[in-house]
Amino acid sequence: MQIPLTSMEQLMPFPTAEELIAKQREPLGSISPDVTVFAAMQLIEEKNLRFLLVIENGKLAGVLSERICARRVILGRLAADSTPVRDIMETDVVTVQPNVKVPECITLMYEKDIGYLPVMRGKEIIGVLAIRELMGSLIERYQRILRRLGEERLTLTSPNLDHY
Repeated sequence: MQIPLTSMEQLMPFPTAEELIAKQREPLGSISPDVTVFAAMQLIEEKNLRFLLVIENGKLAGVLSERICARRVILGRLAADSTPVRDIMETDVVTVQPNVKVPECITLMYEKDIGYLPVMRGKEIIGVLAIRELMGSLIERYQRILRRLGEERLTLTSPNLDHY
């Protein structure tokens, strides 16, 4: 017996955080909290990153983004070459489990006003999702839905009479 479809999610499920992480090709950027902000910004520039995980004793201690640096160093009039990352990093880090789906990730990022979302399996960091990746996955999904609806419409308006 075929189960009737009651939602688009049944027909075309949203990907999970882990599925998006699996598609990533870039390694994670991470630093120690004892590194200077200047050194962290050099790493961000060299690796063309916008976000770094701050790791201490093998655990996630915080995060550092270009935005955090701009606001806390420049506006705080701190010296980037002598201020340790520990002094400005964000320690209240919002994370998700690998099985969380894209809409929930986007909602969480919107509610918390964050642009990056570390994905954790227990205490292990398996990746970081950017809002850009999440929005890209939504665009891809809706393009697939529109293509499928277009195909269905063509089938209905120009039926192949050989199938009857």
